[in-house]
Amino acid sequence: MSAADLMDRTLSRSGFSIGLMALVVAVLVLPVGLAALVFPTPLYDTRELVAWGRHFPLLTPVHPPVMVWVGGAVDWLFGPSGTAIVFVNQICLAVGLGYLYATLRLLVDRAMAAYILALAATSFYVVFGPLSWALNADILQLTSWPAVLYHFLRGRSTDRWLHWILLGVWTAIAALTKYNAAVLFIGMAAGVLVLPAFRACLRRPGLYVAALVGALLFLPHVIAALRYGTTIAYGERHFTGFGSIEDTARRLGLLVAGYLPLLLPGAIVLAIAVARRMVVWRVPRLAQISDDLKFVVIVNVTMFVVLLVLIAVFGLEYIARYGAPFAELAVLALAPLFTWNEARRDLAVRQTVQSLGALYAVLAVGVSVIYLFFASHSGLQEPTAQAARIMLADWNSKYTCGPGYFLGDRQTVYGIGIAAGPDGDSMTINFIPKARWFDATKLEANGAVLVYTLPQVPADFAAAFPDLKMSDEKRISVPVLRTHTGKTKEYFYRLVAPKACGG
Repeated sequence: MSAADLMDRTLSRSGFSIGLMALVVAVLVLPVGLAALVFPTPLYDTRELVAWGRHFPLLTPVHPPVMVWVGGAVDWLFGPSGTAIVFVNQICLAVGLGYLYATLRLLVDRAMAAYILALAATSFYVVFGPLSWALNADILQLTSWPAVLYHFLRGRSTDRWLHWILLGVWTAIAALTKYNAAVLFIGMAAGVLVLPAFRACLRRPGLYVAALVGALLFLPHVIAALRYGTTIAYGERHFTGFGSIEDTARRLGLLVAGYLPLLLPGAIVLAIAVARRMVVWRVPRLAQISDDLKFVVIVNVTMFVVLLVLIAVFGLEYIARYGAPFAELAVLALAPLFTWNEARRDLAVRQTVQSLGALYAVLAVGVSVIYLFFASHSGLQEPTAQAARIMLADWNSKYTCGPGYFLGDRQTVYGIGIAAGPDGDSMTINFIPKARWFDATKLEANGAVLVYTLPQVPADFAAAFPDLKMSDEKRISVPVLRTHTGKTKEYFYRLVAPKACGG
């Protein structure tokens, strides 16, 4: 059997050829390899969610808590390892892609479902974010949103309790990940109201059980959010009001641009396949469209309209990276537009595997060579653990207890704090009033390391804690990790003496 024949062999009933499956696995593993070899330090967002996740809070200063729970769990199991974080991140993405494939199977044949899934898995967003490595709320939506849609569609068609209960669970997870899940729920509600086949769900107890399960799981967070208001206030800050026509056009442009990272290069691959008559592009007749597909289209159109209204009318400050979960569900609506030219299907799949495999192999080698020898990444190669050891050695030479906290600016303090050990507790100074778990008594008793790169941090600390004295400023310079450029990272720090033990 030739290599081409082996690549074309289909695995059981999944629709995946060996080559296509190997491609999906390779692109999911690739970021883990890059993290281990080239980029060992977690991203800024990830450091923050790990630091907060050590307290497993019900409420955070910004987002709902799922991302910090996941970050805290990874830290508890593996420590603040950038490689472990990316590994778990890829598992979460794989779960979301699994649900995406399962939903595609309800809409298109299994071979096309496998092909479209592979194009989504090899998107620029999934492989080379690098925000897609951050394990933050934006990424975790790619896990929960297709799960919500899949279990709803299966619950409607089978009326099995398992699907209804899992719908409730995933709905709660989606809402506890990011509040913009409400846009998804509005889209689904529109589909239920418009389509008679889906309105029948309103007469089924399963839907109400799902709603009850989701509400009960979400309720503790709602109570905390209404009591303290931090996540609600953070969400309100994203609505800046109607601006100029130019500013609104900019936001709408970002809305459209937000779909592209997850749709590319797959859309280009499909366009080439259509041009070469390997894949046929056609709009199915309305009579040929299944109820499930009608529902998916209505969900996507409604979500897009809701986003348009939020941006143009209510002044939502939209960022392109918000578009990933919307683009993921758009894949479901777009997939049925394509069917195979059966005579050329194996060739299309083989060339797709070869071209995308070569593309990412070249990119991976190129990125590795650049960041190992010619450049450095300010976040992913930052020497946080080495800097933490230096600061702790200085602290331990003076005090027999503490430090209770690492405090400073967002891009500096969390990396040092989580690298200082499992007891390291870190917080940005301006988030202290919003962090329900912060203990001023612990700060006073055990002291703190004030670590920063922004010059205003000492003044901010003095304003927040006027009774606590800081040492003189110290500066250290630490070589950046992995790169051979010789670049160093400078940190400034001060010690806040503990009162519970002498120096």
